[in-house]
Amino acid sequence: MIESLYIKNFVLVEEIDISFGEGLNIITGETGAGKSIIVRAISQLCGERGSPDLVRRGAKKAIIEAFIRVSDMKDLGKLIEEDIIDEGPEDAFILRKEIYLNGASRLFINDSPITLTRLSEISNLFVDLHGQHQHQRLLYPENHLKYLDEFAGLNTLAGRFKSLLQTYRQTQQEYERFKEEQVQAFQRQDMYRYQYDELGKADLQPNELEELRTEEKKLANLENIHRYGQELTARLYIDEINASGLLAKAEEDLRYLASFDGQFKAFENTLSEARESIEEIGRFLEAYLAELQYDPERMEFLQRRIGQLEFLLKKYQKVSIEELINLHKEIGEHLGHIDRFDEKIEEKKQELELYQQKLIEMGKELSQKRRESALQLQDKISEVLNEIGMPQAVFRVDCLYTEKEGSEFTLDGHAVQPIERGFDRVVFQVASNTGESFKPLQKIASGGEISRIMLALKSVLAQSDSIPTLVFDEIDAGVSGKIAQIVGRKLAALAASHQILCITHLPQIASFAAKHYRVEKRIEEKRTIVDIKELSEEEHVEEIAVLLGGKTISEEARENARHLISESVNLPP
Repeated sequence: MIESLYIKNFVLVEEIDISFGEGLNIITGETGAGKSIIVRAISQLCGERGSPDLVRRGAKKAIIEAFIRVSDMKDLGKLIEEDIIDEGPEDAFILRKEIYLNGASRLFINDSPITLTRLSEISNLFVDLHGQHQHQRLLYPENHLKYLDEFAGLNTLAGRFKSLLQTYRQTQQEYERFKEEQVQAFQRQDMYRYQYDELGKADLQPNELEELRTEEKKLANLENIHRYGQELTARLYIDEINASGLLAKAEEDLRYLASFDGQFKAFENTLSEARESIEEIGRFLEAYLAELQYDPERMEFLQRRIGQLEFLLKKYQKVSIEELINLHKEIGEHLGHIDRFDEKIEEKKQELELYQQKLIEMGKELSQKRRESALQLQDKISEVLNEIGMPQAVFRVDCLYTEKEGSEFTLDGHAVQPIERGFDRVVFQVASNTGESFKPLQKIASGGEISRIMLALKSVLAQSDSIPTLVFDEIDAGVSGKIAQIVGRKLAALAASHQILCITHLPQIASFAAKHYRVEKRIEEKRTIVDIKELSEEEHVEEIAVLLGGKTISEEARENARHLISESVNLPP
């Protein structure tokens, strides 16, 4: 509900801060006093575009701010789910709009900027505005289906249909993607098979290229290896002066020194081991060089194999044989994937057929129940319209299939297109007078008639309607006397489950107020200022008396006002 509304520098309003209550909030005032400014301000928070002429003369900007408390847990859940408010004890948020002289506007929720579209989405969860046409959901056929479903108690079933339709469409996208991928895969299949065979025939082995390059380098330098190996062997222990002989002579000298000083004995083994190591290297070199032979066939194989591997690395833009091995594996998986496309596509096709059948069954149930409920809804609304001053009006609810030629869905012989809530579109129409043809609600010129039709609809939907705050303007246009009292009674009954803000000039309606506000216009320093005041019980009586008899209030008028208020309180809903 709208707990409070703050307006500053908006049209003729300098600054007002209104606290509204639960139930029926009535706003009255003299003709031209500026009552509609309150509705215009709320309209700005419902998504209406701002304009420079809305900014009070002499001000830089207009501000409209509403403190909204969420009492309905379903609405609270939506807000938390959409990160509009945080989960916690404070189940409320603030909507604010600032309108500037250049026509620009800034919009906020809890001081966080939002777009105009987002503002409309949020406000539509909590406020239903009825009076001027531009913000009336009732006028738009896309909302009529929701109203009918609320009346018929079909929101849960419609929600299940929506969820299943989303699953169906997601599966349909996957099905089409698989078919497209299959076509693309078939186009690449020959290339994949060639690459797979080429890499497979190459018999790739980890670390192979490094090992081949090492062997190829050895064979290419065989002459140098042989020459340097022989020279090293000679230096170690073949030449007249060689390393082994020099170490043997050093051992003798060391033993001689050790005969004089025992400290030298510690190094005898070191020289002996060094000589044995040199002789071991020499023996290895002799054996190595004896076996070393140049094999031209092996050299040719190595060069050919290295060339083959380097070609594959360059062709496939890889840097190692291991990457080529992984590529071979990946291509194999692609080929296996291609081979399974038919199976996967058939599985998706069967899923689609199953979902399609379930959607048809669910949609058929929705359509049948809607058509049954449509007759009940139109009769109930026509009955209420008759009670509230439209005695000749007939309300009609048309429930039609969403037909589309070539659709894969068929219902009762009709090719139908599924929408979010089923296979139906619903249109509300009304014939206001006997003999008139039925017209869509957009064609009704009277704001008062639209407000009364909405009052009738909301009265019928009172318990199922989730919008907590309803704003009515012009609802009393063209009614008076007994009919006005019935309208007031309907508003009061509706106020048992909703917060209602209603602008009226009729005492029969105002007498039902749970809270009563009077809008006043005054001249101050040659400037017109609009103000609003919450009335006390005594002032409530005075205002009803004014509405009954004019500015001059007699005691008789006061007594009539008290009687009317008492009668309103005691009237059955």
